[in-house]
Amino acid sequence: MFLTVGEKIRQARQQFNLKQGSFRNFGITQHYLSMIETNKRQAPEQTLRDIYDAFINLTNGEIESFYTFEEFCLPIELQVSRWLDQQLNSETLPQRYEELMLIVEKYSLGEYMIFIDERMGEYYFKAQDYSMMAYYYRRAIGNSLKFRQNPASLYFKFGRCLRKIGKYDEAVVNLCLACTTAKELTEDSVLVCDAHIYLALTYHRLKEYRLGLEVVNELLKNKDNLKEGRYVGTLIVKELCMRRLEGAEKSRKYLYELLDSDILNQFPSFSHYVYHSLGWNYLESQKYEKALEALQKALPLRPKQLDKAITTLLIGRIYFEIGQYEEAQKYYSETKETILLSESLRTKRLWIDEQLDLYCKLNQIHQVKELFIELKSLVDIDKFPESMLYELKTSMYKRFEGLSPLRREEYLFLYNFFAP
Repeated sequence: MFLTVGEKIRQARQQFNLKQGSFRNFGITQHYLSMIETNKRQAPEQTLRDIYDAFINLTNGEIESFYTFEEFCLPIELQVSRWLDQQLNSETLPQRYEELMLIVEKYSLGEYMIFIDERMGEYYFKAQDYSMMAYYYRRAIGNSLKFRQNPASLYFKFGRCLRKIGKYDEAVVNLCLACTTAKELTEDSVLVCDAHIYLALTYHRLKEYRLGLEVVNELLKNKDNLKEGRYVGTLIVKELCMRRLEGAEKSRKYLYELLDSDILNQFPSFSHYVYHSLGWNYLESQKYEKALEALQKALPLRPKQLDKAITTLLIGRIYFEIGQYEEAQKYYSETKETILLSESLRTKRLWIDEQLDLYCKLNQIHQVKELFIELKSLVDIDKFPESMLYELKTSMYKRFEGLSPLRREEYLFLYNFFAP
């Protein structure tokens, strides 16, 4: 499949029925040509040019239909690399994994070993097979260390994935490693900042708000190194931690100052984060009119479909809180497909909890049952973890037991939900 220069010379000679002695008239001795063909000598480029020109003369130019001069000289490692670059764009990578890894191992192409495992990790994350995702990311990190390549970006990507699926403790470990190893890259590497921001966000999920605040404050000491708007992103994360430590009112003032600042004028694409955070802040403070105003400003600015869905879900929550249940259901229904098919388990759980709150408020037990059946179907196609469904079933069963108007027969389906 891949040939050394010497093998290409021998193959071409055989194709055109040429003897090694035929090249004597072009200054290439039979002994020297034999040494090149058997890979015992590495010919300099000028010698390869002489051999190629000899082939042109001896074949009346037909050699050019087999190889250009560049292809003729191409080392075997570059042949393999170019071929792999074409194959790795294919959607069939998981099916061809063993074949491709045999090739990269044969030619000791450590960089491709790492890259293939990284791509497999990305594939299984999108497929929501998180055990396989973790397996391949760990393989990629292991090979990165083995071949003495900096693993910072792999630690970072793996940490982000773990954070999205709610494995916060393991995410912290990988993001801390990303922070440490990223510093060994370049001083202005954006990866250093990104790893610290996601580490702070993960501490926030773990309710370790002081640790999160320490991380962002450390970043802000060198704010001139925060590239491409990451300074604004760091300030937004700081507000999240401040809200828990110093109260919603103080952190709101911080957000309003940010909205009026020159910094945000430089990076207007970050405005949607600020308005979304402001709306969430007001919602938690039960200032529903102000919350709705901020979230409605954020909604058209949100660039990603999932971001829009999260903001829309919070708007639905406001209508639920003020007793406009039909309006709340409209917003929940609007976001359902986007959120349930997303990669974020936390966002899925947020939507489900909101929807179940509404069903319970309206005593719509049949809708609860239908939702659980739908979630079970997502489990069957690996789009929802069975462990989370079990947690939901248990919490709902306890919740219904405390509602006196309900008869046990009405919610017994939860008890039998996992029965064969």
